[in-house]
Amino acid sequence: MPDTPQEKLKKLTAWDTMPALTEDELDELLVSSALEDKDGFAPLHEEWSPTYDLNTAAANGWLIKAGRASSTTETNPDSFYVSSKIFDNCCRMAAIYRAKGRTSLSVAKILE
Repeated sequence: MPDTPQEKLKKLTAWDTMPALTEDELDELLVSSALEDKDGFAPLHEEWSPTYDLNTAAANGWLIKAGRASSTTETNPDSFYVSSKIFDNCCRMAAIYRAKGRTSLSVAKILE
């Protein structure tokens, strides 16, 4: 069976790699990236088929991770270098997903 939107987002964001995201945060990212479905129903409509812009959700997830990495301060110069590389990587990943544009995933398609 294909991945659920949350499982796909976990893969796109390396969610459990530090700085980690929580499953609640992943759910919030999906809610904020909800799209009109193929039948034209908006996310708040009762007949809406869950459809998400996973690239936007992933980009925002990487920005959260970058924010967490940015607050890491170390007194050891080597540790600071590693922390800054993590921040840079999170920012690069966010830029990659922003550049991909809109790719939607409909839950109805997964269940069929």
